[in-house]
Amino acid sequence: MNKKIQNLLILFFPFFFLNFQFNAQDKNSDLQDITIHLLSGDTVNNKLLEIKEDHLAGYLKKNERDIWKFKIYPNTDILFYSTQTLNKNWIYVPNSSIGNILSKEHMEQYVLCKREAKDAYRPIKHLKLGMISGISIGVLDSYQGGIFNKSNSGLVIAAVVISTLIKRTKNLKEEELKEQASLENEYKKGFHSVKNTKNYIGSSSGSVLGVVIAVIANNILATSSCN
Repeated sequence: MNKKIQNLLILFFPFFFLNFQFNAQDKNSDLQDITIHLLSGDTVNNKLLEIKEDHLAGYLKKNERDIWKFKIYPNTDILFYSTQTLNKNWIYVPNSSIGNILSKEHMEQYVLCKREAKDAYRPIKHLKLGMISGISIGVLDSYQGGIFNKSNSGLVIAAVVISTLIKRTKNLKEEELKEQASLENEYKKGFHSVKNTKNYIGSSSGSVLGVVIAVIANNILATSSCN
């Protein structure tokens, strides 16, 4: 390709891209405002562009700036969407052949509690216990001839594994679930699914942080003793 043509393309491409973006921003004012309720428990405010059999497309506001990003959401990720005039427009369809074994009402309860757990639950206990575990393993291994003395990566992996084994999230007991209303069961299961993930992340993060603290403290003490 001619070098002059290449330079022209490089010069005009950003112009066409910005022009496309500005036109998209202008058209957004004519689109319907909706709130998408995802099966993950998240909610997204969106400017609805189109609804197809397999996806929903629109513009998503990026941060607090008046910039909108085109976004496509597969229908398999959506529970329902709502508007100012319509409370729920269901996308989720119960169908056991594709894995959707719950009814709309049961799935809504499951997703609702996932959302609450994401917003409210904090794995403070698992984070603290992970830190204690990490510090303990780091201190024990700081002596000369420790198992992981020549491999910090091995020490970190061991701390994560041990801390998650020591403090695991208790499983929901089926006997307890059977004694309660069906909708409440799904509510508890939704909360537990997010709680389990957060506890694992908290325990792992705490153990890594604990190992780092132990290693840094050991290096400071070693330097002090040499001086």
